[in-house]
Amino acid sequence: MDTEPVAMAAPPAPAGRQRLPEPLGAAFLARPEETLAEIRETCPVARVRTPAGRSAWLVTRAEDVRAGFLDPRLSLSGGRVPDPDVRRRALDVTLVNYDPPDHTRIRRLATPALTPARMAAHRERIERAADELLDAADAARGRGPVELMDAFARPFAFRSLCEVFEVREEERDALYEPVALLADKNGRSARAVEDGVARIDGFVRGEMARRAADPGEDVVSRVLAAWHDQGGATEDEVASLLAMLLLAGFDSTVQAIGMSVVALLGHGDVQDSLRDEPSRIPRAVDELLRWDTPGPFGTKRVALEDVRFGDTVIPAGSGVLLSVAAANHDPRCHADPETLDPDRATAGRHLSFGLGPHYCPGSALARLELTVALTAVLGRWPGLKPAVPMDELTWGGGYLHRRLAGLPVQPCGPA
Repeated sequence: MDTEPVAMAAPPAPAGRQRLPEPLGAAFLARPEETLAEIRETCPVARVRTPAGRSAWLVTRAEDVRAGFLDPRLSLSGGRVPDPDVRRRALDVTLVNYDPPDHTRIRRLATPALTPARMAAHRERIERAADELLDAADAARGRGPVELMDAFARPFAFRSLCEVFEVREEERDALYEPVALLADKNGRSARAVEDGVARIDGFVRGEMARRAADPGEDVVSRVLAAWHDQGGATEDEVASLLAMLLLAGFDSTVQAIGMSVVALLGHGDVQDSLRDEPSRIPRAVDELLRWDTPGPFGTKRVALEDVRFGDTVIPAGSGVLLSVAAANHDPRCHADPETLDPDRATAGRHLSFGLGPHYCPGSALARLELTVALTAVLGRWPGLKPAVPMDELTWGGGYLHRRLAGLPVQPCGPA
């Protein structure tokens, strides 16, 4: 959900002061590991200017990034607490606007709904969705290529969310439009974005009312049950929690599917081995998440006081970016990190879901979706090839959330 702020020219550096480096531009989006590796090995805590013209400190070594995720002095809220008495729409304030203990009291409402066991109960329907979408892609392509993001990744991620939220069939088409719009606001007018937020707010509150009257086994019902049992949150906070789970679970999964397939397209031996032994795919998912991630950094934090990493002190009030992508390729944590190894023993230590209080609450669903998606794609299309040169793929979004615009692939199996 993080998007690049509107870019502006960096102000000139005052006379006698060195201009900050600006490493996070367009070239970074396609190959972040190259930029981050140089920073990690030469200046592991570096002050830079972002494409929005703001200064920030990059923390790039795995040990420091892990410590940063666990350090309460690095705040998501900047020390501000949203006023619970101010009425807000869903998404006006979300979990990324809170630090513990407020973050904890809201997040805990979602924990019972998103366990691996709860998500596994939806597996059969998610697998059926994958098969139906691949059937449609095969029927439409003839002998030609498939645009994987449009034909499979986006509709699959959305249908998976609809299954775990138990969205009614007649409401799915109307819901997809605001979800897709808010996941990628590039080129959208402020009015369109506001309309999207209003539509998501209306949907979530309608579902809350419906499930309160007729609860089921879905995410909304379980969050409401936890809320009624535990209390500790306002209705607006619960609505925002549900809306965030819906939206955060969409585009990040879409992009993770695309980036995983890109990795396999570049490693034909790994692709073949997983196709031959699909039982290895669940473990390989963690290695693919380590290899590439839509979010090269955790959500931007603010240092509430001076914070030391090694020999560097980040001053209070500074913006801090914890580099997940750099940590995931740190040779101090992962031996031979530039080798894609689906059996890597340390793969589960990747930080693509974060760490500590803000660890991604939807990680079990994301792992399930990636496992099902990759199993279905590899099983359906032997010898999958890129339909365009890999260096011609278009990357957008921003440094906080990279976005693969399209992924044309050539299935080599029968149409």
